[in-house]
Amino acid sequence: MQEPLVKAIKKPLPLAKIALKSLRDSILSGKLVPNETYNEIALAKKLGISRTPVREALLELSSQGLITFLPRVGVRVNHFTEQDVKEIFELRKAIELFAVAKVSKDFLRHDFASLEATLQSQKEAIKKENFLAFLNSDREFHLTFTKLTNNKRLLTTLENIRDMIQVMSIRALAIEIRAKEVVEEHEKVIEAVKRGISEKAVQEMEKHLNLSERAVLEQRALESGK
Repeated sequence: MQEPLVKAIKKPLPLAKIALKSLRDSILSGKLVPNETYNEIALAKKLGISRTPVREALLELSSQGLITFLPRVGVRVNHFTEQDVKEIFELRKAIELFAVAKVSKDFLRHDFASLEATLQSQKEAIKKENFLAFLNSDREFHLTFTKLTNNKRLLTTLENIRDMIQVMSIRALAIEIRAKEVVEEHEKVIEAVKRGISEKAVQEMEKHLNLSERAVLEQRALESGK
């Protein structure tokens, strides 16, 4: 097949998508913090673009449950209540415990290299004290189990709440002791899954999620002075 005389120029991303990525990254990394009010015009100025694409990006973030519009004031990154945390973790357990059970029952059919790679990335992030890299690897660890189920709808549901999970967990996971505990808990889950011990794998994942929920609630109580 003859190569084309010229290559098509890749169209640049729309400004709204660029703004969405930048604002979302700032929320997930903790640079834009809950309960702080941000002005649309000021955000647009910092991004170096007009207000319209920033407004589009903020509307998308609002639909994802990450921010709230304050009429005539600005926007605020959502601060999740104790009930919010409990509800999200209930949904998370329903998805992830099912995923672990399904994957461990069919363990001979799966290649767990991707899971082990995310675990190694977490360990390296802790050594380098790279908090953001640890968060990203932790996120990928949990999504990978659901990817292995080959259930696209299940994966989409988990992906839809992962940003909220990260905002809830960001300060709890920033504590080095908890980060190391998370790696140890992940190792136990992988060990049980690779051996096809489904009941043990589910128990270890449930224990991990319960401890994560407790860590989030304890950090939330500490920050609120309760």
